[in-house]
Amino acid sequence: MKFRMTRKTHQIVRAVLGVGALSLVLLTATISFTDDSVSLRTNFFSDSGGLLVQSPTLQFIKEIARNKVLSLQYSLDRVNIPPFRGISAKPLPLDGVSGASKPVNTTNPNATYTKNRNELIATLNATQWNATVYYSAENDYTGRLLGFGFNQEYNQKNTTLAAGLSYGYDTISPVGKKATYTHTNVIATAAITQTLSPTAIMRFGVDVARHGGYQSNPYRTVNVAGQYYLEQHPQQRTRVAGYVKLNKHLHPANAALWMEYRLYNDDWGVLSHTLAFQFYQNLSKRLHVRYRYRYYTQNNAYFWKKDYSLLQRLPKYFTDDYKLEPFNSHLYGFHLAYRLEGLRKKSSLLEHSTVDMKYERFFTSNNFTANVIQIGLTFEY
Repeated sequence: MKFRMTRKTHQIVRAVLGVGALSLVLLTATISFTDDSVSLRTNFFSDSGGLLVQSPTLQFIKEIARNKVLSLQYSLDRVNIPPFRGISAKPLPLDGVSGASKPVNTTNPNATYTKNRNELIATLNATQWNATVYYSAENDYTGRLLGFGFNQEYNQKNTTLAAGLSYGYDTISPVGKKATYTHTNVIATAAITQTLSPTAIMRFGVDVARHGGYQSNPYRTVNVAGQYYLEQHPQQRTRVAGYVKLNKHLHPANAALWMEYRLYNDDWGVLSHTLAFQFYQNLSKRLHVRYRYRYYTQNNAYFWKKDYSLLQRLPKYFTDDYKLEPFNSHLYGFHLAYRLEGLRKKSSLLEHSTVDMKYERFFTSNNFTANVIQIGLTFEY
């Protein structure tokens, strides 16, 4: 359920139920205000492979001075990770969603492994700048990040230039090992947003990230030349991504079209393309629909091989990370939202309420498929 309270309008309940082969979103709760706000969100996520994530989030937003807003957010992720199949310890695709790693040398490697991750994000936003502090901790991984951003408007506010810089420092202490690894990253972003007409906006952007230090999974093993070894990745990686977005309002159809293209490349040899579309349509005063489609494709990292077991000797780098394989994926679906304004005479609780439903299907060329269904009900008074 989702609870919302504002100074002008109060949203009482929002229930979102999602059922699918990939995930099940059971509950989301939020309490917020127009200017100052406190929000509580609770999400339950599960997939057909047995992964379950429970994530309550508490957020506090306060205007501490004129045009200066402080945001504090705390999250607790409780992750239940099923046993890996086989000695290779190759993770299920959704491990990347939870952000959690799974030891393979626990007392019972065939049992579900449970871990907690605490996360704290503090952000200070002003008219032309922002600052962010991030901290997360779990039993084998600690993440830290400090970031700053700046934006400036030009050309009678028709052009906006934004830039950001952040530095992250992580420590990894694998369970069952007397070793500690470090990982650092420096991320720089820049974007230009241009108003093309009263009904069209375009944005160009680029993100550059430099990663250093330990970048392997300390629990994932690979069969190389007939023996199993912990995977080895390079300790330096530079990532560059550029994108262009176009948002266009289609006045005759009372609709809007969002289009995006993203090109990514890194010095590990991974090159990817993403093409996405979203079409928003007001079918009536009460009924709103959104259609979505996204296509993604990438090649493999230069050191990735489908089978290392046939090699005669141990290479410098080797991996069993599915994110470094060549693959492509498709995602499509729709979202419906209907305002129950006709019931306002019967109940003030339903005066501004909305019922919504979303269905999306996701599938990849390496035989991973998913269905996502969400149903929501929003009350305002």
